[in-house]
Amino acid sequence: MTEYIHGGSDAREVARLEKQAGFIAPLEMKYLDAAPGMKVLDLATGVGAMAEELVRRFPGIELTGLDLRASQLEVARQRHPVAQYVLADATRMPFPDRTFDRVHCSWLLEHVPAPLDVLKEVHRVLKPSGYCHFIEVDNSKFETHPRLPAVTEAMDALNRAQQLAGGDPFIGPKLNGLFSEAGFAPVRIIPCPIRGSAEDPVFFQRFVDEFAEIFESLDEALGPEQGPLIRAAVALLRGLLRTPGASLRYESTIAQGFRPAA
Repeated sequence: MTEYIHGGSDAREVARLEKQAGFIAPLEMKYLDAAPGMKVLDLATGVGAMAEELVRRFPGIELTGLDLRASQLEVARQRHPVAQYVLADATRMPFPDRTFDRVHCSWLLEHVPAPLDVLKEVHRVLKPSGYCHFIEVDNSKFETHPRLPAVTEAMDALNRAQQLAGGDPFIGPKLNGLFSEAGFAPVRIIPCPIRGSAEDPVFFQRFVDEFAEIFESLDEALGPEQGPLIRAAVALLRGLLRTPGASLRYESTIAQGFRPAA
């Protein structure tokens, strides 16, 4: 596992992750289904925020959350006691073959140096006819209108930091090939475009907040010398809300990999 660049389990990061889960879950979980009694794995569950969203939408599931960071799992157990939480590496999961009906995962593969190893392990723990559901990034699809050079520079700094740590901030377009190589068939790729503008000011506010808080979480990874850039980028992002005709666009990628029936 590469170094997580956004922060640890301090109160600010916990609040950001919980807010992020509330923002993204309605957009991505509409493509997921899980019936009562199904065994579901929330891979890279972190502080448990997405686990909470899963049990809210799919009551009656038997949920397990797995993460590599003990500090975040401790937060999950305290704040979101909706799952059995397991400390383990995603490439060496302590589960028998064919354990889970569904595997849900958000924003993991962008952080790992060997995503194929993770996907092969996910394939192993899925039951025949089960499927996994990943949402991942493609930071090349981030765009503001009007263009804001300091925001672009901050995003470039985020991307470099993630790459130096062994991750891939542009993994979205690679998912089809990775899932196929891991043995999933079929693979379903679902573009998840997100646009914020004054046409929906409440959503625009939430979307701007999402990226502003991502930038603010980079202070440790980028170092104090990048503080002025981060603050300038955040101020400009928030200024979009007061700029006539402004918009913010992004596109995540959802990938669903199905394990063929035995």
